[in-house]
Amino acid sequence: MTHQAHILAERYIASWNETDALRRRSLIEDTYAEHARYTDPMVDAKGWQAIDATVAAVQNMFPGHRFALAGVVDAHHDTLRFQWHLAAPGADEPLVIGFDVASLEDGRIRQVFGFLDKVPQVI
Repeated sequence: MTHQAHILAERYIASWNETDALRRRSLIEDTYAEHARYTDPMVDAKGWQAIDATVAAVQNMFPGHRFALAGVVDAHHDTLRFQWHLAAPGADEPLVIGFDVASLEDGRIRQVFGFLDKVPQVI
């Protein structure tokens, strides 16, 4: 499961980085179950359309910034956990650091619980 977990987490991160609306929506539909839920301290998005709108809003809030996995993707049964960073290209330090736990259904994400470990003061 570890290799597949890493591939799924990479696809998840790619969906947060994709700025082309059609490609992003395709990534979201390939990565998340149709009625998936994404929850973090600032949003509770249910379904592909709401998740897509959430990603677009974050991209608008942090233009040019990129998400990246930060370390190993840990997995067991149908659950993943991983840390990620959001940073401007070439930055020495990430602007935002987060930690996500995702439950899976048939190889796609059913639910994400997002936690923010480092957040800029402007949020």
